[in-house]
Amino acid sequence: HRAPGGGGPPGGGGFFGGGGGGPGWGGGGGGNSMALTGGGYGSITPAEAAEAPEAASAAPSELARRIKDLSGLLLCTPGEAIAVAHRFPAILETPRSVLAARMASLKELLPNADAAVLLRAEPRALLAGDGAEIMRAAQRSVDTIKTELPGVSADKLVEMEPRMLFEDIGEGLAALRELWPEEAFRTSERENPFFAEELALAIKALNGKGSETPRR
Repeated sequence: HRAPGGGGPPGGGGFFGGGGGGPGWGGGGGGNSMALTGGGYGSITPAEAAEAPEAASAAPSELARRIKDLSGLLLCTPGEAIAVAHRFPAILETPRSVLAARMASLKELLPNADAAVLLRAEPRALLAGDGAEIMRAAQRSVDTIKTELPGVSADKLVEMEPRMLFEDIGEGLAALRELWPEEAFRTSERENPFFAEELALAIKALNGKGSETPRR
């Protein structure tokens, strides 16, 4: 995914623009915020426009308004909202009620996690498809974490690595249990403020490797 400040596709011009000079999801600099200048942090690509044609053809002022609304709902800066729109353009055409409902479902599933952080990190996985099925899959992942790592906060772990909600991490969790006794998890959770971050990295490293110890 293109990071904020990135340019558009090489060559090209006109609507899609090259080198970041074309219109972007921020409204092409039509907003009041500096975050909305420079074509909205990278030009809208043809693939993005195909995914959200109505938003892509909207007036710059309308795009800027949508980004402002999105940033308010996701509790982030306009620049961060633009980055989300590049990752999942259809979010700009998703009704606010749907976004709010998905965040409410996430909060119900993970009450101590920041639902806005999760949605900003994985907008496509959380919005593209049947909402009930998406949340059922997320529930299964959370249940797996709680079963394999009793005493560890699933909320903190998922907030640190939201992709865990949508990937099969069973192997990584089982491998970690073989390498680290349950009491060690409980002690580390209490004593180490960075434990969730370290644990997330360990699970990613072990996932798909069974009980094999990671190479140093």
